[in-house]
Amino acid sequence: MNNSLVFRNLGRFVLLVLLQVTVFNNVYLGGYLNPCLFVLFIAMLPTNTGRIPMMLIAFFTGLIVDIATNMLGFHAFACTVVAFLRGVWLDGIIMHDNNEDIETPSFYSGSYQQFGIYLFLILLFYNIVYYSLLIFDLHDIWQIALSAMLGTVVTWILATLYQMLLVRKR
Repeated sequence: MNNSLVFRNLGRFVLLVLLQVTVFNNVYLGGYLNPCLFVLFIAMLPTNTGRIPMMLIAFFTGLIVDIATNMLGFHAFACTVVAFLRGVWLDGIIMHDNNEDIETPSFYSGSYQQFGIYLFLILLFYNIVYYSLLIFDLHDIWQIALSAMLGTVVTWILATLYQMLLVRKR
């Protein structure tokens, strides 16, 4: 991994975690929605990152957000689950049809549709795990489903805007 890639990922980490802690954790729309844009950092980590390092990076990313927001490890657990599943989705969706070597998954690597589906799956599973832990009551299964869907859609839109504004085409 070259130095510019390390600095880009470090900058993305700092920006997304700061945005999450200072802005998005203070946004609750209707009590059902809290956008978790920092998950985009996990989705955009380099493709050559191994499974164990990926899970450790995801765990510590979630743990930092948990500590900053005084949570009980919900983000850390959800991030670790997503990092575990990320490799399967990355290989099955993005790398499956691409002949070129993709360094970092984004809307500009491969097709927009492939990355959009990949990102949607990551955000959906993250939100399902996160809201299941947060609400933790099967009587409120509809609230979990509604919160997960709304959180996924809003975060996906914000992630798309982030990609359009801040990620350069390579």
